Amino acid sequence: MNNKFTIEQIEQMDGHVELIGGELVIQQFTSPLHNSVVLEIACTVYNYIISHKDSCHVFRENVALYVNELLEEDKEFYLPDIMIISDSHGISENGVHVAPIFVAEVTSEESKIWENNIKLETYRKIGVEEYWIIDLPEKKVCKYLASKDYVPQYYDNPSSMNISVYHNLSIDLSEFMQ
Repeated sequence: MNNKFTIEQIEQMDGHVELIGGELVIQQFTSPLHNSVVLEIACTVYNYIISHKDSCHVFRENVALYVNELLEEDKEFYLPDIMIISDSHGISENGVHVAPIFVAEVTSEESKIWENNIKLETYRKIGVEEYWIIDLPEKKVCKYLASKDYVPQYYDNPSSMNISVYHNLSIDLSEFMQ
């Protein structure tokens, strides 16, 4: 193992602790705006899932994604802002052990580099169907789809965004992007 922390040690740490590219990353707080965007997306997806009697699950912030198991290497352990899981067999008491079909990350100045590089490549490798990077200060969303070979799709000041893994599901971002 190339890092000085094990996944088991990281699981026991308080706060938002991730292992990204073998580096321990600790983020203490998110902003109210960050939290509001995460809540808007997660609640909209949750309500859609319930109303369509879908079997998927939506999780937000501080639910572990055991990327280390999916890549079979111990240098990645994430806490995505939002993820949709279609395989309930991969959900356990300690987190998620299967690839999500959708992940969204709301960037901060300190997290941008990881989300646009290491996490992007990792999500592609493990088979995430759709990945969003939401940049609130820049009022931009970058969307990556496995079906489009992860070619970036940029949206400036989007008032809403469609989640491609679901038909007719649009997230209202007007409050946060205008």
